Amino acid sequence: MVKIPKVAQFDCVAGQTDYPLPADVRQKNIDMVLIGPSQYRSMDREDITPYQNAFAYDDTTKTISIYPAPYADLRGFLRYHRIATTTFLSTALTVSPDAPEEYHWTFIPALAAMLANSQDDSVKASNYENQYKAAWNVAAQNYQAGASQ
Repeated sequence: MVKIPKVAQFDCVAGQTDYPLPADVRQKNIDMVLIGPSQYRSMDREDITPYQNAFAYDDTTKTISIYPAPYADLRGFLRYHRIATTTFLSTALTVSPDAPEEYHWTFIPALAAMLANSQDDSVKASNYENQYKAAWNVAAQNYQAGASQ
């Protein structure tokens, strides 16, 4: 399973608390919310003290609630992760995976691991699987480093 970082933007209206978001946003995959210059913390996953900016997200209605409501008309940004969902069919093998293009090469060792396992070569399968996991661990570290800057 590959989680792809995405950003959703929405226009905030002074005094309005609730805003609809795209259908692929899930509460557990939200990692940052900015309204104008201010960062908001998750009421679902973080301890919030009085007077801190906070948000809550409802997976059922796909609505984010901002507390306190924005004081002016500002732009909102929400960073989240979307699970890759490309489905490959024999009739559409030219479809590009929706994982980031710079990591498409990692599907080769993943496939090699699967083939080695099917041939009962657990040593080769383990080596290929380790290459695949190492590449995606580097990708996750690079994403976290970029997120904290």
